[in-house]
Amino acid sequence: MTKSRVVKQLKNLNKVVYTTKLPQIVIDRTKYEAMKLTFQRQNTNGHMGARKFWHDYLPTLQYYNPDFRIELLRIFNSKKNVDVPCILEMLDTQGQAVETIDMKGKQSAEIMQELLKTIDHTQVPKDQIVELGNKD
Repeated sequence: MTKSRVVKQLKNLNKVVYTTKLPQIVIDRTKYEAMKLTFQRQNTNGHMGARKFWHDYLPTLQYYNPDFRIELLRIFNSKKNVDVPCILEMLDTQGQAVETIDMKGKQSAEIMQELLKTIDHTQVPKDQIVELGNKD
């Protein structure tokens, strides 16, 4: 593997584990068993923020909560139905939604901020945050 590919991979890994700060949390597993996201595949009707949230924040959230289940339901909406749900649900140990966030029309950072305000969690201690380096 060439050096440039290694550097690119390190950058991508650091995006997941180090540089994406907001989702560096540990979710209270006594209260939440899983997270379920429901949104349409297409970026119309206010669903773009949900898609970006999934892409930008969930890898980091999953890294620091490896046993936490994240369910994803992406709905194919060829008829452009505006009633397709765009929600994030936090599920308890019985699989029941105990917190629901409406993601429709919101940007990804706004969704993450609302999640942080809504759920019980703790910040990952600084000494447990991983940073991969490029050792020349």
